[in-house]
Amino acid sequence: MTEKAIVIIDDDENVAGALKRVLEITGGYRVSIAANGKAGIKLVRKTLPDLVLLDIIMPGIDGFEVLKRLKSDTRTMSIPVVMVSSEADEESKIRGARLYTDLYLTKPVVPEELLTRIAQVFKRHNI
Repeated sequence: MTEKAIVIIDDDENVAGALKRVLEITGGYRVSIAANGKAGIKLVRKTLPDLVLLDIIMPGIDGFEVLKRLKSDTRTMSIPVVMVSSEADEESKIRGARLYTDLYLTKPVVPEELLTRIAQVFKRHNI
C-alpha cells in the first residue's frame, strides 16, 4: 500500500506543524504544507494529494475561496477536503458543506479524532 499524501493549507505555522507531526508520525501519511490560500491551490494542483486539510481564516484568499476554486477545477474537484478551523459557528459549517467540504472540524483538534475522521473520509472515497 502506498503512503497517502495530504496537503495542509494553514497560515498558522504552529498549527500546521502540529498537524503535520500527528499525520506523519501517528498516521503514516506524507504531508506537505502551504502557508496561504494561493500557495495551497498551487501545491494541490501540482501534487494532486489524496486529501486536503484547509483552514478558513487566512490572509489573501480565505479557505472558502480555496475550496471553491479546488472544487471547480476538474483536476482537483474529486480530492476530499477537510476544513479545520477555529470558526465554530453553524453558518461557516453550512457554507463549507455547500461548497462540498467532506468534513468540518473545529480547532483545537484532538489527534485521535483527526486520524479517525481522515480514515473515514478515505474509506468513503475508496482511497
